[in-house]
Amino acid sequence: MPLFGTDGIRGEAGRFPLDAATLPRIGRALGECLGGPVLMARDTRRSGPGILALLRAGLLECGVRVEDAGVLPTPALALLTRQAAFRGGIMVTASHNPFQDNGIKVFGREGHKLEDAAEAAIEQRVAELKSAAAEPGTDAPADGATPPRRWLRRYLDSVRTRFADGPWLQGLKVTVDCGHGAMSRAAPECLASLGAVVDAIHAAPDGTNINAASGALHPESLIEAVRRRGSDLGAAFDGDGDRAVFVSGAGRLFDGDAVLLVLARLMKRAGALEPAVVVGTSMTNYALERALEREDIELVRAGVGDRRVLEAMRAHAALLGGEPSGHIIFSDHPVSGDGLLTTLKLCEAMVSANASLDALTADWKPAPQLFRNLPVADRVPLDTLPAVGRKIEEVRRRLRDRGRIVVRYSGTEPLLRIMVESDSRALNADCADELSAVVIDALHRTGDTPPTERSPTGK
Repeated sequence: MPLFGTDGIRGEAGRFPLDAATLPRIGRALGECLGGPVLMARDTRRSGPGILALLRAGLLECGVRVEDAGVLPTPALALLTRQAAFRGGIMVTASHNPFQDNGIKVFGREGHKLEDAAEAAIEQRVAELKSAAAEPGTDAPADGATPPRRWLRRYLDSVRTRFADGPWLQGLKVTVDCGHGAMSRAAPECLASLGAVVDAIHAAPDGTNINAASGALHPESLIEAVRRRGSDLGAAFDGDGDRAVFVSGAGRLFDGDAVLLVLARLMKRAGALEPAVVVGTSMTNYALERALEREDIELVRAGVGDRRVLEAMRAHAALLGGEPSGHIIFSDHPVSGDGLLTTLKLCEAMVSANASLDALTADWKPAPQLFRNLPVADRVPLDTLPAVGRKIEEVRRRLRDRGRIVVRYSGTEPLLRIMVESDSRALNADCADELSAVVIDALHRTGDTPPTERSPTGK
């Protein structure tokens, strides 16, 4: 069974692969792969310290020095791994998932997520260790410890240096929804230090409330708070802070596609988008592609996941890329999506243009999209389901010159994701209903009968 999905290892804490028997083996395999000192951090889940300790046990057995940075956003760990010359970084997080889940994101010495080949080698090594019944020791101490608070300060200092000195956000009212996650301290502190008037909501993690009716997947309370407090901007982060969605002063919700449009336009007009290419994904709204075309900017589509976006950015020398979910990557910060950095870039755009987010997006109208998530027990290859293939092609013909369909398995959850977008919500619903029925029937015939549909998770 593969360990790695689209964004690292993920599952329910206490169950395979995040169980007490497997985690030390994963730690040892990671230590052998990375081969040197490792920086570790976690989000605010209750299971985080225990998982980190079990991974650390395996790392220490193979002689790897471990530095525990405490609670940090994922982009902070990626950046600090690179800046502080660690051989790798290990982040214990399940991102947007509920607190019962957890996971492991792994970064190489340059702060980039591991390549597929490295992940495959780690999976093979974990299987070998299980066969050999290797059990790492747990009594070796970590060395070279640095107080966790210093790592957070170093990250915030690095982010601030990418912008003008002084309180350049003076007077800007920003409401941040931290999702009770890893940005709970970092985001309010950073924005306030630059002069913004900051209101922070959902910034009191207790180990069990991460992402609970809050954060990037649940922006309803942020919309209400922005309207009630008269804020200029609202930003909602996911649990580990590598992505964000935004709310304008008028209470409009904007995802990563809108952010890419705003930033690409301003960069192009300032002569700072050469080549004139933006990288999106298969999930990027068709309206963004058309809007960029009008600006003589090409949209290149990559696979889902910020790692795939970064790979495509390198291949096309692109300076900007991202996902609708809110992962935005900048060429001068090529390690990970960073919700805080994206927030500051959007604030910078508003300040430099002396315009509200509503004004900057006055002509933005995304094409209606409909998402269906079908729970699955196994990822049955779609090309082995002829009826599904025929229905997908039929839907594509119906949507020709009007929209798109994307059908894929989630890399982080046991879900088959269906996305339909067109100029008609009714057409989207018809296509999604027809395809869902065919998929459910086909999976039933294979013995993989999905239960009721779940709401979209965005990843």
